[in-house]
Amino acid sequence: MDTSTLLKNLSNTFGVSSFENYTFPLIEKELKNISPDIKLEKVGIGNLVATYGNESPKIAFFAHVDEIGIVISKIIDEHFARISPVGGVDPRTLVGKRVLFKTKDSEKIGVIGFLAPHLQKKEDREKSPSFDELFVDFSISGGTNSIDVGDMGVIQVQAVELENGKISNKSLDNRVGAAVLIKSLEYLQNLKFEGQLILSFNKGEEVGLVGAQGSAHHIMPDFAIVVDVTFGEKLPENFEPIKLGEGPVIGIGTTVTRSIFEELTKTAKSNNIKYQLETFTRGSGTEADVVQISSTGVKTGVVSVPILNMHSPNEVVDVKDVEESAKLLSFFALNTSLTWKGSRNL
Repeated sequence: MDTSTLLKNLSNTFGVSSFENYTFPLIEKELKNISPDIKLEKVGIGNLVATYGNESPKIAFFAHVDEIGIVISKIIDEHFARISPVGGVDPRTLVGKRVLFKTKDSEKIGVIGFLAPHLQKKEDREKSPSFDELFVDFSISGGTNSIDVGDMGVIQVQAVELENGKISNKSLDNRVGAAVLIKSLEYLQNLKFEGQLILSFNKGEEVGLVGAQGSAHHIMPDFAIVVDVTFGEKLPENFEPIKLGEGPVIGIGTTVTRSIFEELTKTAKSNNIKYQLETFTRGSGTEADVVQISSTGVKTGVVSVPILNMHSPNEVVDVKDVEESAKLLSFFALNTSLTWKGSRNL
């Protein structure tokens, strides 16, 4: 599939943490279109795991599928309900927005109201709202009669294509990672890969890395790459700048196995893939933090795709970065399998 279309379709789906099953069918369809014989299974708490090939070594790519969102925490009356965050939600991104909730039987649209600036007190205009001050008004869709505490929602927005090959939408963190895994399998079809590639699409990263650890224990890979997004914006002066359109971001630091980092950078250089570096001084903030410590330990690397406006309804990604990241992963899988066949361990 065209990468832009894939990103738009993935990011348009509903997939708040614990509701990833609305996104999994699209992923399954794309994987089957690429390789009809690929093995698909649900493991652990419901992670989607796809297995391609059956030889050694066992190489696993991980990406979380869930997105941040909101949950109904209290029904106030027949029109209004209170909400709480699911994951790292900035309440400022919600003010004045339409929100979509999945209910037991259907969907429900609400509005998070906003007092016009003309009516606000001067001192209130400079304040940032908290979740203690936010309400959802469901009167535009029949009221709260079909809403239950625990129903989850997202800001109602659809993907748009920007100039210069960029996409903007909610949930690019981390549907971008899911797209990279899918595209890596597609690219691998044109390579003489003789190992076993396992793609793990995980639940619950945004609420505590809850899915990847179980998948890693189930898969027990020889090598692992975790794919996520990172900040394609101005960083503190003591860090290397990361920019959209400048290629995949290869992580280095305490969470990353040095030999995997070296193999990734060598692979990028030998295949003319422009790349960037990101330093992890403690944890990476990605699923690598739990994948690397599963079982007796897994040799793990991190490849990230830069985005703008993380954890907002208007995240932005460069399609070229997604494609180059997928190429890097496919060549890594090929080179790792060839190295294994030659009995030269990474």
